[in-house]
Amino acid sequence: MILKLIVIGAILYGIYRLAGGRILPESKGSKEKKGQQKGNGEDEENTLVECARCSTYVVKKEAIFFKGKYYCSRECLDAEK
Repeated sequence: MILKLIVIGAILYGIYRLAGGRILPESKGSKEKKGQQKGNGEDEENTLVECARCSTYVVKKEAIFFKGKYYCSRECLDAEK
């Protein structure tokens, strides 16, 4: 009898894990924590931006920002002036 309960429990736990643990609704606190983790700046550094002159995509932290526009290199910036 106890062995059957353990097997059923293991099966239910396996189904729960396969569902990604999304069966229970999230609490407000966990949503706020996820928002804080995403806002740590790593995502902003790895964001691609388009060069205003040649339309090449470059990582935001490597781009040149001038007068509200992003440029992939100094050459593109000088060509726009």
